[in-house]
Amino acid sequence: MNGILTGFFGAIVEAWAQLRIGKLRVLLSLVGVAAAVAAMTFVIALGQVSVDAINKASEKYTGRPGTVAINVSPTGKGLDQALQADDAPEASTGSDSGASGGDGGADGTSGAGSAGAAGGAGSTGGGSTTSAATAAKISGAMNSFVERYEVKSWATTYTSNVRFSFPDGARSVPTQTVSLSYGLLHHKTISQGRWFTAQDEDGLSPSMVVTQGFLDAMGIQRLTEPVTVTSFSPVQTSFTIVGVLEAEDLSLIGCTGDPERDANLPCTQPVTAFALNTPYEHWLPKDAARPAPTLEIWAGQDGAKEVASLAKKDLDARFGQGSTQAEDNLQGGGFSSSANTFTQVVTAAGVFVMLLGALSLVNISLVTVRQRIHEIGVRRSFGATSRRIFFSIMLESVVATVVAGVVGIGIAIVGMRVMPLSAFLGIPVANTPPFPMVAAVIGLVAATAVGALAGIIPAIVATRIRPIDAIRY
Repeated sequence: MNGILTGFFGAIVEAWAQLRIGKLRVLLSLVGVAAAVAAMTFVIALGQVSVDAINKASEKYTGRPGTVAINVSPTGKGLDQALQADDAPEASTGSDSGASGGDGGADGTSGAGSAGAAGGAGSTGGGSTTSAATAAKISGAMNSFVERYEVKSWATTYTSNVRFSFPDGARSVPTQTVSLSYGLLHHKTISQGRWFTAQDEDGLSPSMVVTQGFLDAMGIQRLTEPVTVTSFSPVQTSFTIVGVLEAEDLSLIGCTGDPERDANLPCTQPVTAFALNTPYEHWLPKDAARPAPTLEIWAGQDGAKEVASLAKKDLDARFGQGSTQAEDNLQGGGFSSSANTFTQVVTAAGVFVMLLGALSLVNISLVTVRQRIHEIGVRRSFGATSRRIFFSIMLESVVATVVAGVVGIGIAIVGMRVMPLSAFLGIPVANTPPFPMVAAVIGLVAATAVGALAGIIPAIVATRIRPIDAIRY
């Protein structure tokens, strides 16, 4: 084993020494390889970073990949008369009691309408409402489902309009009422204060997390301590603001700060809020109409379909056939698949370009072998094996292309650091993401493989030289 390692590292050292002797010729031949590695690695890294950034932006509204959104609108179909009378939909103020997050919940974007409202990126209307009794039954059935199947990652949400008091008068604000785990499912970013905690559930004053626009409307520039705000309907109480969401980047929609140029654009921070469900519902009148909640369960990409099927079977048995709409958010899987295909195509194109660049390296290696025939003959006469000669010649090309690959990867890393990702992607990217290791590994492996292929022909030529002929050369 030690002999093998000694021979391997000895061949590498020898190859590096030969490269230093002919460094100018090798450098010229490797410019194309380094450029190809840099371009390929940069494009792959940009694709990976773009996919990650888009997924993170999407998670704020639709939840982590593999999240199932479950809405219930009782129909009573297929139930016996006693149960049907008990669970029949009562008088409601909307046409769909299950649309707590807007109709987006049914297409795998539960919370996309409601989260968009509260997050400032979606509609500003509240969800349809139903009677308090029906909403309570749906909520209880969802809690039972979570307990029965021992679900670990879940949250409930619905959107309604709450009328708050502001310095310039009262106004209705789209407010998303959520359970404690909602922030984890949707990766909400807090710029000031904090997200909800378990202690907030026991507070007499309902806790809120608001947008920067809400804080601006209150005439407060920065949240340095919890602030109270009074509400008039549907509850009359004082809410406590404990956190502020990260402000929207208005430049992404074309806002410049010039009133004339921004006249037709919504260049103000959205005024929306999140409220913690337990203390909020404590203050609601018992007979107050409210939206039925949307249950969001993170089951992972492998378990999403199974959870959706179980939810339909379980809740339809309680509220009637066709009552449950359960959809996952895996539609974005096609985007990830396209990204993987894109990576494969770019890698293939990069390897092809590197092979073209390696042709010059093959020619230089062949010339070098012809010039070293006498040296090779002497080495063979002193006992150097054909295998040692083969690997020493081939490793010259491998070491050269690996060095070119490292240089190309370095260029790609610098390019990613100076790339304006937010402007390029059209979505906010708060921090410069780390360079994807996958892209670096692909670039380095491709460079090594091309070097090995480029070195095989000269190495075979070197091993076929007879020692006696080489010494006479």
